[in-house]
Amino acid sequence: MFALIVARQIFELSVVYIVFTISIFSILFIFCYRQKCLKRFVLIILIFVIGVAYYFAGFYVFSGKDYKEQVFVSARVSSIYEGTGYKILTLDDVKVSGKNKNFNISLSVSGDFIVDVGNIVLFEGKLNKVELFTESGYKSYYYKNNTPYKSSVKSENLIIQDGYLKLDEKIRKYFTNFLNKYLPKDMSGLITTVMFGDKTTLNPEIDDAYMDSGMAHLLAVSGMHIVLIVAFISYFLDKLHLKKWINFLVLFIFLSFFTYLCGWSPSIVRALVMSLIFSLSIVVGKKYDKLNSLGLCAIIILMFKPLYVFDAGFLLSFACVFCIFTLTKPLEKQFRKLKVNYKLSSSLALVVSVQIGLIPLLTVYNNNFNIFSLLINLICVPFFEFAFMLTFIFIPTCMILPFLNFGLNILELMYLGVTLLANFVGSLSWANLPLYEFNDILVISSYLVIFICSKFINIKTKDKAIISCFIMSIGFLCTFLIAII
Repeated sequence: MFALIVARQIFELSVVYIVFTISIFSILFIFCYRQKCLKRFVLIILIFVIGVAYYFAGFYVFSGKDYKEQVFVSARVSSIYEGTGYKILTLDDVKVSGKNKNFNISLSVSGDFIVDVGNIVLFEGKLNKVELFTESGYKSYYYKNNTPYKSSVKSENLIIQDGYLKLDEKIRKYFTNFLNKYLPKDMSGLITTVMFGDKTTLNPEIDDAYMDSGMAHLLAVSGMHIVLIVAFISYFLDKLHLKKWINFLVLFIFLSFFTYLCGWSPSIVRALVMSLIFSLSIVVGKKYDKLNSLGLCAIIILMFKPLYVFDAGFLLSFACVFCIFTLTKPLEKQFRKLKVNYKLSSSLALVVSVQIGLIPLLTVYNNNFNIFSLLINLICVPFFEFAFMLTFIFIPTCMILPFLNFGLNILELMYLGVTLLANFVGSLSWANLPLYEFNDILVISSYLVIFICSKFINIKTKDKAIISCFIMSIGFLCTFLIAII
């Protein structure tokens, strides 16, 4: 991940990034030399080189050829964003001049017209290559959706035909339509987002409220969802007294299908892989190693999508879990020393770990931190987990037994309560503390220090403090140099 992040800057001959990289490897060399493990240092260098190569490979695979002439395109609408006087369509199953292509297209259409997901559209126009890195930042949407080209056309020049829905789209649409029958549109959109991570039906005001209150992670399908689903399925599998490998196979099939419904987002793929590794460790009778499991997840995802390392969802997901693994136990011990209740100290340590994991990246993506986010997460996260589990049980039950639809009103009240609290906290502008905007170097430095201070680095506390201060000093110095240059 470090190599992927700094590769572009190094090859643009950014002196600051080169100095920072050399400084980090100097610290690693000294540490490996003192620990008499120089072979591991050589391995780290090799991995760094592979990471740099993967950055350029990922960029090359995403970037297609130049289409200098206008082309005739036939494609299927997979998602729709509605603006004022225009719509942006994401197109898949693309045919360019009659030839099938394995990429998607972002099409901006001006004017008033009606189009639905699944429709086939035909148009003639110029395909322009997407610039992933611009002055305004990294365009993760295009990379995540394999959309290397964008185009524009007027509505009168667009031909719309009947098409088809894919299986995951049919299931999500059926789910949303069912909720719309019994719940207000805002609540049905929120529950759909919670279940599948699909924000196309989510009210933007609700999305902003969760973001401003520091609870945006609740709307992302991630480890919380997978853990609850695994616990729910495992409970029934244990009652059947099946063999371990059969339990693993059932979990693998169910979780893979659920991940497919959620669109294979980085956070859900991470949770899927880690859950399967944990389940597999039980089958083969091996110890489950948290950090190596997290590292393996990153390797698997980045092997297929190397530029995901710049995606906010990917980084936030891994940063939170990384800090949970490295900080929860030390914080829990400290809270117990302060005579905090056993269960409360565990919950408090978990929430604080997540908040620490979020802060370096929030400085990049949000630039503020709500002082009540710790308290509101401590209250809402367990409540939200309970609400999600009821959602997972109630909605399929109500679909089969319609006379139990009153259960949906219970879900509505639960989600409405959390949303109102998020709205209230998010509206307190005075509670939002402005954060110093970090760059890549400061973010990397912060997580390096968190790792060094954890129990996973077996050196004296004094040495940890010296190394941590040195790394942060380098980080702030490099940031200062970038600012003045």
